[in-house]
Amino acid sequence: MNAMGDELKGLIFDIKRDCSEDGPGIRTTVFFKGCPLACVWCHNPEGIAPRPAISFSADRCDPNECGGYACLDVCPMKVLSMDPENKKIQIDHASCTRCDKCFDICPPHALEPVGNWWTVKELIEKVWVDKTFFDATGGGVTVSGGEPTLQLEFLHHFLVALKQKNINTGLETSGLFSLEPFQTYILPYLDFIYFDLKLIDPAESRKFTGGSNDKIIENFLILSRQALIPIVVRIPLIPDITATEKNLSGISHFLQKHGVTECALMPYNPLWQDKAVKNGIKTNYSQPEFMSQMQEERCVQFFYSHPVR
Repeated sequence: MNAMGDELKGLIFDIKRDCSEDGPGIRTTVFFKGCPLACVWCHNPEGIAPRPAISFSADRCDPNECGGYACLDVCPMKVLSMDPENKKIQIDHASCTRCDKCFDICPPHALEPVGNWWTVKELIEKVWVDKTFFDATGGGVTVSGGEPTLQLEFLHHFLVALKQKNINTGLETSGLFSLEPFQTYILPYLDFIYFDLKLIDPAESRKFTGGSNDKIIENFLILSRQALIPIVVRIPLIPDITATEKNLSGISHFLQKHGVTECALMPYNPLWQDKAVKNGIKTNYSQPEFMSQMQEERCVQFFYSHPVR
């Protein structure tokens, strides 16, 4: 690894301040782009592809503000075109090289970049402004995604720099990573891990996330047995996929069997679907409604009514 990491750059698609659900205290969450999974309900679908991308908000597009669809003329790759039926801009997302020329001539910001390259120094300076809030509330920085461990070397140097500045660090992960380098370069610089367990059945995992859960479960068991830092299991409640009696009772049985006493059930949030449309991401799953309180209570019942036998 680069000893200093000075020349390294990481691909980041969002930085959110004043977060209260990504760990203790007030936190700044840094979202790394790229994920080895492709969950059909992904709450951050724009973070799956490991390359810079572009989003388009049709409701913001106003040709009167740019002089008449100026983006069509400035795009050198001609990935922007006009849909002849609805007279709206359409994008060939796969062919976009992110020359970024269209952003400057789009006053209403209908076209926006998704993912930019940051150096460790730039990222540290960005989060450092919140250090006072971290210290006052016991907060810090949480890295999320996508899957941060895909950018292992950059993540390592970023975490090292955070710890040098005495900032609390947390990781939100799918659990799909190579364990040995993770234990060497990432784990020593973390204060806690939020570890997703989505589906207990391997076939269901392949069907709905695009990959087997074998490595995820193996990594979780090894890390939880080491008990070096707190590891909190998080289970997303996705209607008709993870929020079923079979899946929740299966995960519950698995966790109890291995002595895990702390986890969090995460209610479904449908706002990802709008982001998928803006980013040209197609999915076979559609559920436009938030979970009702009755649905959430039913999931809790599934989860806690199956003791280990």
